[in-house]
Amino acid sequence: MNIRTLAVRILNSCRNRYSGFEDKVSATADRLKLSGPDRDFLYMMVKGVIVYQRYLDYAVEKASQRSVKKFESAVLNLLRVGALQALILETPLYALTNETVEAARQLKKNHAVGLINAVLRHLPDRAELKAALSHLPEKEALAIETSHPQWLIERWTRNFGAENCRQLAEFNNHYQKIYFRHNPFKVSWPNLQDILKKEGFEIAVASAGPIPFFTVDNPGDLLRSDLFSGGLFSVQDISQAQAVLLLNPQKDETVIDACAAPGGKTTLIAQMTGGKASITAYDVSPGKVELIKNEAFRLGIDFVNYGVADARTGNYAMADKILLDVPCTGTGVIARRADLRWNRTIRQLDTLIKIQRDILTNMSNFVKDGGVLVYSTCSIEPEENWENVEWFLKSNRNFSVEDARDFVPEKCCDNRGAIHILPHFQNETGGFAVRMRKQ
Repeated sequence: MNIRTLAVRILNSCRNRYSGFEDKVSATADRLKLSGPDRDFLYMMVKGVIVYQRYLDYAVEKASQRSVKKFESAVLNLLRVGALQALILETPLYALTNETVEAARQLKKNHAVGLINAVLRHLPDRAELKAALSHLPEKEALAIETSHPQWLIERWTRNFGAENCRQLAEFNNHYQKIYFRHNPFKVSWPNLQDILKKEGFEIAVASAGPIPFFTVDNPGDLLRSDLFSGGLFSVQDISQAQAVLLLNPQKDETVIDACAAPGGKTTLIAQMTGGKASITAYDVSPGKVELIKNEAFRLGIDFVNYGVADARTGNYAMADKILLDVPCTGTGVIARRADLRWNRTIRQLDTLIKIQRDILTNMSNFVKDGGVLVYSTCSIEPEENWENVEWFLKSNRNFSVEDARDFVPEKCCDNRGAIHILPHFQNETGGFAVRMRKQ
């Protein structure tokens, strides 16, 4: 069974929702004992179809002269896989056509072989597609060309301007480095560097402290290694760690991470305080709390307390510092989360804003006098960020913003004192965080 067949099977099982596709790729690769290169190619094929879906569908419609809605889903995914190879991976036409036809036969879609062969052989190239798109309204053309939902392109154009919108959308389609975070509870940083070099990895330090972040030349191999399963390091974007640096947890403090799953920020708090702070990680369901526990166990962190609670309504002990990494649209991390662009709608934004404001209001009650509350998202939407903070401060005069530039690099900050990372500006996944002190 060729990799394209496996890719189409996974895409078919997602039914156009795509959440959890990475787990399905991993499970398939493990079950079939795929080699490292085959596993990576399978992941690239599945993710590529998800990322470029709208652009691929436009090309298929041009080649077939009919709407993609008229295709059987399995046949459409076969055509998407073929179009991905032609337009993005630049595979020779004869090779991709033969491979896709073979995949159709393996999937018992013999009745579609002629159609697939004909459509793929008539695919327009990128120049032809660009010429066709030039006749469409600008925002529609950009949404198709960069394969984004129309509502996001219109929103970003309105909020950031046309050129920033284009750069942001293009960033979301580029490969993102995988960042690893050293775990001082298992191994010293000099020893970890020696171990990685002995295993044949080339290391590049991305951030020196307080906990080193690094990249390697073969991240897939490192993720599949015993070094990773043994907890010598974890995976976390540097941009997503900034909220913890802004929190600036200290030894002997009481710290709450109220929306903590899957545990990346909780474990960073633990590492920064060396096990000398009282840390409690909460989330809304037992399953989410279990994710945090599993990550902490892998890293050898056995001193964190856990609780199941809804941050919108729950009661908590008073704390010196509280981190609120609230549920959000995640529009800052679309480059990392391929499924998000298709699984978010404009209607969800209002629902999430209500949740975010309820969390802010409730959790502010549990900050000690003189304590700190950090509100953070992985969104770039103004309503989820500064607008929420301004709304909160209007009715909570005893809280005030402390300048983020006193805690994190200035390049991560806006001129109002918040961490504000726009992906195409800082070349990192996006996010927002504000530090507020209770008077």
